[in-house]
Amino acid sequence: MIYISEGLLYICFAMLMGTFLLRFVPEQIRPQVHVGNGLLLACAIAVPVLSFMPVHRTALLFASDFGISYGATLKSILTEINAGKAWLWTLIGSAGLVALLALKPFREDRHMAKVGVFITALLAIGRGYNSHAASLYSMKGLAVQSAHFLAVTVWIGTLFVVGWFSRSDENWSRFLGWFSPVAIVSVLVTLLSGLALMSFTTPEYVNAWMLPYGQLLLIKHLLIAPLLLFAYTNGFGYRSTIRRNPSFMPRPWLRAESVIALILFIVTGFLGWQTPPHNVRETLQSVPPSPLFTGLYRGSFSPDMKLTFTLSLESILMLAAALILAAGMIWMYRSNRLILAFAIGLLIPVFGYFGLMFALA
Repeated sequence: MIYISEGLLYICFAMLMGTFLLRFVPEQIRPQVHVGNGLLLACAIAVPVLSFMPVHRTALLFASDFGISYGATLKSILTEINAGKAWLWTLIGSAGLVALLALKPFREDRHMAKVGVFITALLAIGRGYNSHAASLYSMKGLAVQSAHFLAVTVWIGTLFVVGWFSRSDENWSRFLGWFSPVAIVSVLVTLLSGLALMSFTTPEYVNAWMLPYGQLLLIKHLLIAPLLLFAYTNGFGYRSTIRRNPSFMPRPWLRAESVIALILFIVTGFLGWQTPPHNVRETLQSVPPSPLFTGLYRGSFSPDMKLTFTLSLESILMLAAALILAAGMIWMYRSNRLILAFAIGLLIPVFGYFGLMFALA
Protein backbone atom coordinates (compact mmCIF):
# COMPACT_ATOMS: atom_id res chain seq x y z
CA MET A 1 0.00 0.00 0.00
CA ILE A 2 2.79 2.41 0.90
CA TYR A 3 4.42 1.93 -2.53
CA ILE A 4 1.11 2.65 -4.25
CA SER A 5 0.67 5.83 -2.18
CA GLU A 6 3.96 7.19 -3.49
CA GLY A 7 2.94 6.64 -7.10
CA LEU A 8 -0.47 8.23 -6.45
CA LEU A 9 1.26 11.24 -4.92
CA TYR A 10 3.18 11.86 -8.15
CA ILE A 11 -0.07 11.64 -10.11
CA CYS A 12 -1.76 14.18 -7.80
CA PHE A 13 1.09 16.65 -8.21
CA ALA A 14 1.06 16.16 -11.98
CA MET A 15 -2.71 16.73 -12.14
CA LEU A 16 -2.53 19.93 -10.08
CA MET A 17 0.46 21.41 -11.90
CA GLY A 18 -0.77 20.48 -15.38
CA THR A 19 -4.28 21.85 -14.77
CA PHE A 20 -3.14 25.15 -13.30
CA LEU A 21 -0.58 25.70 -16.06
CA LEU A 22 -3.15 25.09 -18.78
CA ARG A 23 -5.75 27.32 -17.11
CA PHE A 24 -3.72 30.49 -17.51
CA VAL A 25 -2.57 29.66 -21.04
CA PRO A 26 -4.80 31.52 -23.58
CA GLU A 27 -7.49 29.29 -25.05
CA GLN A 28 -6.49 30.07 -28.64
CA ILE A 29 -3.14 28.25 -28.23
CA ARG A 30 -4.39 25.06 -26.58
CA PRO A 31 -7.23 22.57 -26.95
CA GLN A 32 -10.27 23.09 -24.77
CA VAL A 33 -9.55 21.35 -21.46
CA HIS A 34 -11.90 20.66 -18.58
CA VAL A 35 -10.83 19.14 -15.27
CA GLY A 36 -13.60 18.91 -12.71
CA ASN A 37 -13.08 20.98 -9.60
CA GLY A 38 -13.99 17.96 -7.50
CA LEU A 39 -11.05 16.04 -8.96
CA LEU A 40 -8.68 18.94 -8.23
CA LEU A 41 -10.00 19.14 -4.66
CA ALA A 42 -9.46 15.41 -4.26
CA CYS A 43 -5.85 15.76 -5.48
CA ALA A 44 -5.18 18.69 -3.13
CA ILE A 45 -6.63 16.75 -0.17
CA ALA A 46 -4.76 13.58 -1.14
CA VAL A 47 -1.34 15.30 -1.17
CA PRO A 48 -0.99 15.62 2.64
CA VAL A 49 -2.74 12.28 3.21
CA LEU A 50 -0.39 10.38 0.88
CA SER A 51 2.63 12.36 2.11
CA PHE A 52 1.81 11.26 5.66
CA MET A 53 2.41 7.58 4.86
CA PRO A 54 6.23 7.67 5.30
CA VAL A 55 5.84 9.76 8.47
CA HIS A 56 3.36 7.21 9.81
CA ARG A 57 5.67 4.33 8.96
CA THR A 58 8.64 6.00 10.65
CA ALA A 59 6.56 6.68 13.77
CA LEU A 60 5.49 3.04 13.95
CA LEU A 61 9.09 1.83 13.62
CA PHE A 62 10.45 4.24 16.23
CA ALA A 63 7.62 3.50 18.64
CA SER A 64 8.28 -0.23 18.31
CA ASP A 65 12.07 0.05 18.62
CA PHE A 66 12.14 2.42 21.60
CA GLY A 67 8.99 1.35 23.42
CA ILE A 68 7.41 4.82 23.21
CA SER A 69 3.77 5.55 22.46
CA TYR A 70 2.84 6.27 18.85
CA GLY A 71 1.53 9.75 19.74
CA ALA A 72 4.74 10.80 21.52
CA THR A 73 6.86 9.44 18.68
CA LEU A 74 4.76 11.23 16.06
CA LYS A 75 5.02 14.53 17.96
CA SER A 76 8.80 14.18 18.11
CA ILE A 77 9.01 13.45 14.37
CA LEU A 78 6.82 16.43 13.44
CA THR A 79 8.84 18.88 15.52
CA GLU A 80 12.41 17.58 15.29
CA ILE A 81 12.91 15.62 12.04
CA ASN A 82 12.99 17.08 8.54
CA ALA A 83 10.43 14.57 7.29
CA GLY A 84 7.94 15.69 9.94
CA LYS A 85 8.58 19.39 9.41
CA ALA A 86 8.19 18.98 5.65
CA TRP A 87 4.86 17.23 6.18
CA LEU A 88 3.56 20.05 8.39
CA TRP A 89 4.37 22.58 5.66
CA THR A 90 2.72 20.28 3.12
CA LEU A 91 -0.40 20.15 5.29
CA ILE A 92 -0.54 23.95 5.57
CA GLY A 93 0.08 24.52 1.85
CA SER A 94 -2.48 21.91 0.83
CA ALA A 95 -5.07 23.37 3.18
CA GLY A 96 -4.55 26.78 1.56
CA LEU A 97 -4.92 25.24 -1.90
CA VAL A 98 -8.13 23.44 -0.87
CA ALA A 99 -9.54 26.71 0.48
CA LEU A 100 -8.76 28.51 -2.79
CA LEU A 101 -10.27 25.74 -4.92
CA ALA A 102 -13.45 26.00 -2.87
CA LEU A 103 -13.82 29.67 -3.87
CA LYS A 104 -15.82 30.24 -7.07
CA PRO A 105 -13.87 33.40 -8.10
CA PHE A 106 -10.64 31.40 -7.93
CA ARG A 107 -12.03 28.68 -10.17
CA GLU A 108 -13.27 31.14 -12.77
CA ASP A 109 -10.36 33.63 -12.91
CA ARG A 110 -7.69 32.52 -15.38
CA HIS A 111 -4.98 34.59 -13.69
CA MET A 112 -5.67 33.04 -10.28
CA ALA A 113 -4.34 29.78 -11.71
CA LYS A 114 -0.87 31.32 -11.30
CA VAL A 115 -1.45 31.22 -7.56
CA GLY A 116 -2.25 27.53 -7.91
CA VAL A 117 1.02 26.95 -9.79
CA PHE A 118 2.92 28.85 -7.09
CA ILE A 119 1.41 26.84 -4.22
CA THR A 120 1.94 23.55 -6.06
CA ALA A 121 5.58 24.54 -6.66
CA LEU A 122 6.00 25.26 -2.94
CA LEU A 123 4.55 21.84 -2.13
CA ALA A 124 7.04 20.30 -4.58
CA ILE A 125 9.89 22.09 -2.80
CA GLY A 126 8.57 20.62 0.43
CA ARG A 127 8.99 17.21 -1.18
CA GLY A 128 12.56 18.14 -2.00
CA TYR A 129 13.21 19.12 1.63
CA ASN A 130 12.22 15.60 2.67
CA SER A 131 14.49 13.84 0.17
CA HIS A 132 17.64 11.75 0.55
CA ALA A 133 19.57 14.38 -1.42
CA ALA A 134 18.54 17.20 0.96
CA SER A 135 19.47 15.14 4.02
CA LEU A 136 22.90 14.42 2.55
CA TYR A 137 23.77 17.72 0.85
CA SER A 138 21.52 20.30 2.51
CA MET A 139 20.64 23.23 0.21
CA LYS A 140 22.38 21.78 -2.84
CA GLY A 141 20.45 18.55 -2.49
CA LEU A 142 17.22 20.45 -1.88
CA ALA A 143 17.70 22.60 -5.00
CA VAL A 144 18.52 19.64 -7.26
CA GLN A 145 15.70 17.43 -5.96
CA SER A 146 13.15 20.26 -6.19
CA ALA A 147 14.23 21.15 -9.74
CA HIS A 148 13.94 17.49 -10.73
CA PHE A 149 10.47 17.08 -9.25
CA LEU A 150 9.17 20.38 -10.64
CA ALA A 151 10.44 19.64 -14.15
CA VAL A 152 8.72 16.24 -14.11
CA THR A 153 5.40 17.66 -12.89
CA VAL A 154 5.41 20.46 -15.49
CA TRP A 155 6.21 18.09 -18.36
CA ILE A 156 4.14 15.05 -17.41
CA GLY A 157 1.37 17.06 -15.73
CA THR A 158 0.64 19.14 -18.83
CA LEU A 159 0.91 16.07 -21.03
CA PHE A 160 -1.45 14.04 -18.82
CA VAL A 161 -4.11 16.74 -18.51
CA VAL A 162 -4.21 17.71 -22.19
CA GLY A 163 -4.15 14.06 -23.25
CA TRP A 164 -7.00 12.85 -21.06
CA PHE A 165 -9.10 15.95 -20.38
CA SER A 166 -9.11 17.84 -23.69
CA ARG A 167 -12.55 18.21 -25.26
CA SER A 168 -11.75 19.60 -28.69
CA ASP A 169 -9.64 18.77 -31.74
CA GLU A 170 -8.60 22.37 -32.32
CA ASN A 171 -5.35 24.27 -31.76
CA TRP A 172 -3.15 21.16 -31.52
CA SER A 173 -0.44 22.69 -33.72
CA ARG A 174 -0.46 25.89 -31.67
CA PHE A 175 -0.38 23.90 -28.46
CA LEU A 176 2.60 21.80 -29.56
CA GLY A 177 4.25 24.98 -30.82
CA TRP A 178 4.75 26.24 -27.25
CA PHE A 179 4.57 22.97 -25.31
CA SER A 180 7.38 21.28 -27.26
CA PRO A 181 10.03 23.84 -26.15
CA VAL A 182 8.66 23.70 -22.59
CA ALA A 183 8.87 19.90 -22.68
CA ILE A 184 12.42 20.00 -24.07
CA VAL A 185 13.59 22.30 -21.27
CA SER A 186 11.77 20.15 -18.69
CA VAL A 187 13.37 16.97 -20.07
CA LEU A 188 16.85 18.53 -20.00
CA VAL A 189 16.36 19.72 -16.41
CA THR A 190 14.99 16.29 -15.46
CA LEU A 191 17.94 14.45 -17.00
CA LEU A 192 20.65 16.77 -15.63
CA SER A 193 19.17 16.92 -12.14
CA GLY A 194 18.61 13.15 -12.25
CA LEU A 195 22.30 12.60 -13.00
CA ALA A 196 23.21 14.90 -10.12
CA LEU A 197 20.86 13.05 -7.77
CA MET A 198 22.34 9.74 -8.87
CA SER A 199 25.82 11.01 -8.00
CA PHE A 200 24.49 11.93 -4.54
CA THR A 201 22.73 8.67 -3.71
CA THR A 202 24.24 6.05 -6.04
CA PRO A 203 27.90 6.81 -6.77
CA GLU A 204 28.50 3.11 -7.60
CA TYR A 205 25.80 2.93 -10.26
CA VAL A 206 26.62 -0.43 -11.87
CA ASN A 207 27.54 -2.16 -8.61
CA ALA A 208 24.23 -0.95 -7.19
CA TRP A 209 22.46 -3.29 -9.61
CA MET A 210 23.14 -6.03 -7.05
CA LEU A 211 20.62 -4.29 -4.76
CA PRO A 212 16.84 -3.76 -5.06
CA TYR A 213 17.43 0.02 -5.23
CA GLY A 214 19.88 -0.33 -8.11
CA GLN A 215 17.58 -2.69 -10.02
CA LEU A 216 14.64 -0.29 -9.72
CA LEU A 217 16.84 2.64 -10.71
CA LEU A 218 17.99 0.75 -13.81
CA ILE A 219 14.39 -0.12 -14.75
CA LYS A 220 13.38 3.51 -14.23
CA HIS A 221 16.17 4.73 -16.51
CA LEU A 222 15.26 2.19 -19.20
CA LEU A 223 11.61 3.27 -19.09
CA ILE A 224 12.76 6.80 -19.92
CA ALA A 225 13.80 5.57 -23.40
CA PRO A 226 10.27 4.91 -24.77
CA LEU A 227 9.00 7.99 -22.94
CA LEU A 228 11.56 10.15 -24.74
CA LEU A 229 10.73 8.48 -28.07
CA PHE A 230 7.05 9.30 -27.57
CA ALA A 231 8.00 12.85 -26.61
CA TYR A 232 10.20 13.16 -29.70
CA THR A 233 7.53 11.91 -32.09
CA ASN A 234 4.78 14.01 -30.50
CA GLY A 235 6.95 17.11 -30.36
CA PHE A 236 8.84 16.96 -33.64
CA GLY A 237 6.99 14.45 -35.78
CA TYR A 238 3.50 15.91 -35.52
CA ARG A 239 3.77 18.54 -38.24
CA SER A 240 5.31 16.20 -40.81
CA THR A 241 2.80 13.47 -39.93
CA ILE A 242 -0.18 15.82 -40.27
CA ARG A 243 1.05 16.80 -43.76
CA ARG A 244 0.99 13.15 -44.83
CA ASN A 245 -2.23 12.35 -42.95
CA PRO A 246 -4.52 15.37 -42.36
CA SER A 247 -6.85 13.27 -40.17
CA PHE A 248 -4.04 12.43 -37.72
CA MET A 249 -4.71 13.55 -34.13
CA PRO A 250 -2.02 13.50 -31.42
CA ARG A 251 -4.39 13.00 -28.45
CA PRO A 252 -4.19 9.16 -28.39
CA TRP A 253 -0.41 9.36 -28.70
CA LEU A 254 -0.20 11.81 -25.81
CA ARG A 255 -2.31 9.39 -23.78
CA ALA A 256 0.06 6.54 -24.59
CA GLU A 257 2.99 8.71 -23.54
CA SER A 258 1.23 9.51 -20.27
CA VAL A 259 0.65 5.80 -19.58
CA ILE A 260 4.40 5.19 -19.91
CA ALA A 261 4.91 8.09 -17.50
CA LEU A 262 2.42 6.51 -15.09
CA ILE A 263 4.41 3.26 -15.10
CA LEU A 264 7.51 5.35 -14.44
CA PHE A 265 5.76 6.98 -11.47
CA ILE A 266 4.92 3.56 -10.03
CA VAL A 267 8.54 2.39 -10.32
CA THR A 268 9.67 5.66 -8.72
CA GLY A 269 7.23 5.01 -5.87
CA PHE A 270 8.84 1.63 -5.18
CA LEU A 271 12.29 3.21 -5.55
CA GLY A 272 11.57 5.79 -2.85
CA TRP A 273 11.21 3.05 -0.24
CA GLN A 274 14.49 1.28 -0.93
CA THR A 275 17.79 1.95 0.81
CA PRO A 276 20.03 4.22 -1.33
CA PRO A 277 23.40 2.45 -1.68
CA HIS A 278 25.93 5.16 -0.87
CA ASN A 279 28.36 2.28 -0.40
CA VAL A 280 27.21 -0.96 -2.02
CA ARG A 281 29.43 -3.25 0.05
CA GLU A 282 28.23 -1.74 3.33
CA THR A 283 24.60 -1.72 2.21
CA LEU A 284 24.79 -5.44 1.40
CA GLN A 285 25.59 -6.09 5.06
CA SER A 286 22.03 -5.09 6.00
CA VAL A 287 20.08 -5.41 2.73
CA PRO A 288 19.84 -8.70 0.80
CA PRO A 289 20.77 -8.68 -2.89
CA SER A 290 18.00 -8.26 -5.43
CA PRO A 291 16.33 -11.51 -6.51
CA LEU A 292 16.30 -10.12 -10.06
CA PHE A 293 20.08 -9.79 -9.98
CA THR A 294 20.82 -13.16 -8.37
CA GLY A 295 18.38 -14.86 -10.74
CA LEU A 296 20.05 -13.49 -13.89
CA TYR A 297 23.71 -13.16 -12.88
CA ARG A 298 25.55 -16.23 -14.10
CA GLY A 299 28.57 -15.97 -11.79
CA SER A 300 28.92 -16.64 -8.08
CA PHE A 301 27.65 -13.79 -5.92
CA SER A 302 29.84 -12.08 -3.33
CA PRO A 303 29.21 -8.75 -1.54
CA ASP A 304 32.84 -7.79 -2.23
CA MET A 305 32.75 -8.13 -6.01
CA LYS A 306 32.88 -5.28 -8.49
CA LEU A 307 30.69 -5.55 -11.57
CA THR A 308 32.06 -4.81 -15.04
CA PHE A 309 30.72 -5.11 -18.58
CA THR A 310 31.81 -7.92 -20.87
CA LEU A 311 29.76 -8.01 -24.05
CA SER A 312 28.59 -11.49 -24.97
CA LEU A 313 26.59 -12.71 -27.97
CA GLU A 314 23.39 -12.72 -25.89
CA SER A 315 23.87 -9.15 -24.66
CA ILE A 316 24.76 -7.84 -28.12
CA LEU A 317 21.65 -9.45 -29.64
CA MET A 318 19.41 -8.07 -26.88
CA LEU A 319 20.80 -4.53 -27.17
CA ALA A 320 20.57 -4.68 -30.97
CA ALA A 321 16.94 -5.79 -30.65
CA ALA A 322 16.24 -2.81 -28.38
CA LEU A 323 17.68 -0.42 -30.99
CA ILE A 324 15.66 -2.06 -33.78
CA LEU A 325 12.51 -1.76 -31.67
CA ALA A 326 13.24 1.95 -31.11
CA ALA A 327 13.43 2.47 -34.87
CA GLY A 328 10.28 0.40 -35.29
CA MET A 329 8.42 2.53 -32.76
CA ILE A 330 9.17 5.68 -34.77
CA TRP A 331 8.04 3.87 -37.94
CA MET A 332 4.77 2.88 -36.25
CA TYR A 333 4.21 6.53 -35.37
CA ARG A 334 4.65 7.56 -38.96
CA SER A 335 2.18 4.82 -39.94
CA ASN A 336 -0.24 5.95 -37.21
CA ARG A 337 -0.33 2.50 -35.54
CA LEU A 338 -0.72 3.39 -31.89
CA ILE A 339 -1.23 -0.06 -30.33
CA LEU A 340 1.83 -1.51 -32.04
CA ALA A 341 3.93 1.53 -31.15
CA PHE A 342 2.85 1.29 -27.50
CA ALA A 343 3.61 -2.45 -27.33
CA ILE A 344 7.00 -1.89 -28.95
CA GLY A 345 7.67 0.94 -26.50
CA LEU A 346 7.13 -1.42 -23.57
CA LEU A 347 9.45 -4.01 -25.11
CA ILE A 348 12.37 -1.58 -25.54
CA PRO A 349 13.24 -1.45 -21.81
CA VAL A 350 12.73 -5.23 -21.52
CA PHE A 351 15.31 -6.04 -24.20
CA GLY A 352 17.58 -3.25 -22.96
CA TYR A 353 17.41 -4.66 -19.43
CA PHE A 354 18.35 -8.21 -20.44
CA GLY A 355 21.07 -6.87 -22.73
CA LEU A 356 22.71 -5.02 -19.85
CA MET A 357 22.23 -7.80 -17.30
CA PHE A 358 23.70 -10.46 -19.63
CA ALA A 359 26.75 -8.22 -20.12
CA LEU A 360 27.63 -8.14 -16.42
CA ALA A 361 30.76 -9.97 -15.25
